[in-house]
Amino acid sequence: MTIPRPLAATIGLACLAAATTTLGVGAQQTLVTPATPAIHAQALRRLLVRNVMVIYGSGRPPFGPADVVVEDGRIAYIGVPSSPTARPADAVDAVIDGTGKYVMPGIVNTHMHWHEERQPGVPQPIQYERNLYLAAGVTTARELGGEFDKSKRWQLESDAHTIVSPRILVYPVVSKGRTGSAAEIRAWIRDVKGRGADGLKIIAMDRDQLEATLAEAHALGLRTTAHIGVEETTAKDYVELGVDAVEHFYGIAEAALDGRQKLPPDTNYSNEVQRFAYAGQLWAQADRRKLSQMIDLMVERHVGWSPTLSIYEASRDVTRAQNLPWFKDYLHPSMEAFFRPSVDNHGSFFFGWTSTQEARWRQNYRIWMDTLHEFGAKGGLITTGDDAGYIYSLYGFGIARELELHEEAGFQPLEVIEHATWNGARMIGMDDRLGKVREGFIADLLVVNGNPLENLRLLNPYGADVMEVNGRTVPNVTQLGPDDRVRVSHAGGIEWTIKDGIPYHVPTLLREVRDMVAAVRRARSTTP
Repeated sequence: MTIPRPLAATIGLACLAAATTTLGVGAQQTLVTPATPAIHAQALRRLLVRNVMVIYGSGRPPFGPADVVVEDGRIAYIGVPSSPTARPADAVDAVIDGTGKYVMPGIVNTHMHWHEERQPGVPQPIQYERNLYLAAGVTTARELGGEFDKSKRWQLESDAHTIVSPRILVYPVVSKGRTGSAAEIRAWIRDVKGRGADGLKIIAMDRDQLEATLAEAHALGLRTTAHIGVEETTAKDYVELGVDAVEHFYGIAEAALDGRQKLPPDTNYSNEVQRFAYAGQLWAQADRRKLSQMIDLMVERHVGWSPTLSIYEASRDVTRAQNLPWFKDYLHPSMEAFFRPSVDNHGSFFFGWTSTQEARWRQNYRIWMDTLHEFGAKGGLITTGDDAGYIYSLYGFGIARELELHEEAGFQPLEVIEHATWNGARMIGMDDRLGKVREGFIADLLVVNGNPLENLRLLNPYGADVMEVNGRTVPNVTQLGPDDRVRVSHAGGIEWTIKDGIPYHVPTLLREVRDMVAAVRRARSTTP
């Protein structure tokens, strides 16, 4: 296998040479520490993550400590350090000390978007988003929509490792053409398939258009997912016709209504203030028995669900959403301007948002989460996506919050990580090589400071406040002795995100983002 051209290291080759140390007989290697991230963005032939606990990815309990050896972008070996079949330590190029840390598969973000400018006149570099996603552990990003040609170029650059970026899958939005005829839709799908689409995102179609779309997708072997919207069709139509997955919550509750949703006669669906307010009343109008039947049909037809719980969370507590602590260092001015209430920006609908609207959305979440949990309990495929860049959700931080909300929905942390890793690989059709810490699989790995099964917040790029008792980190304290020493510190976070065997040092990625944001803020503060 040809090793990709190394990217420029943050610290440089001189520092890389200075950081090497002899760990085995006659071998020169890089011993990696947080203070010397010399292998950041470097293609290595062999990398050892030493003495680390392993979260496998598919629901298997963690095990270890173990050594994980990465060779030419693949996981070559997993085993205890004392195993007689262990690979010799002196055969690797670099060592990451995993003592006290956990390793897990990289996160598959099944619903995301790239944005280069959120507010006109305030450019937002695409590297800002790439860094934040990698810092949050996203190694594979399924883009739904976007600028097709540009995304395909980025996809090729990511695969060649000439940019620092998650792996990219491109799902363009299906065009209905000029008239919306079946012939136009089929022709467009054939064209975009020939240009390299990985799948299709379907939005807002009548039944006959949906039939043509899914029939052509099936004929060409293209995967499909749907943002169903409030239209003629509901999730029942999509599931019956063979869609692979659904996004958000739209269409599922509509399929369980007695008739149509109750809306005031002056409703204007183009008015986002109205649209999102009424969406907060949707699930309460659904028949619970019909919801269960809809879930049963989805499970029976093997339709996955990417619920994107985090993107609508501001609707149930806008004050929290507007004051997230990581905005201070990581919110780009273009993004900050886009978030402000505006009739022009999608999702910026918080004009006079009331406590009653928030209460309705909280009730909405309870029913939605209960339905999602029922879907999972019955064997449904659930994944994680953040849809960030809207509604106060910041890239990377949104996917971290998504995991926490899956736990709130009733799933165990081990199940949540399965949603984010192995289930994501299954949804995108890469489960034969991705989503598990398994020998032979692609080396997409996260080295986490601490145990995310004790606290999923450790996966947030911002880290978390953790409690130490007598020098040992504990998830909670139920009883303390008179001589116990208690200290609260800010820790956690992912230390290394490894994609295709290339390690990316998360503190370095985050420092680069802080520098980008600070530079734009300084420039704007001095502009007359």
